[in-house]
Amino acid sequence: MFLIRLVFSPLRIVLFFARIFGYSRMFFFAVGIVVGLFVAPTTGAELRAKLRERIDAASGTGAELTAG
Repeated sequence: MFLIRLVFSPLRIVLFFARIFGYSRMFFFAVGIVVGLFVAPTTGAELRAKLRERIDAASGTGAELTAG
């Protein structure tokens, strides 16, 4: 019985805070954590370079326009 209560305690705590703060805020908080975990493994310079490449590819401008 103790093991079952120990396993479900974190779930009860999360549901308690979800009721207090609201489910939509908890959802966006969780989305922010997931996005942060996907972005975190890179350094700032690598992330800026990746974002710059994606923006250039999406807008149709290439590096040749910014180089000269």
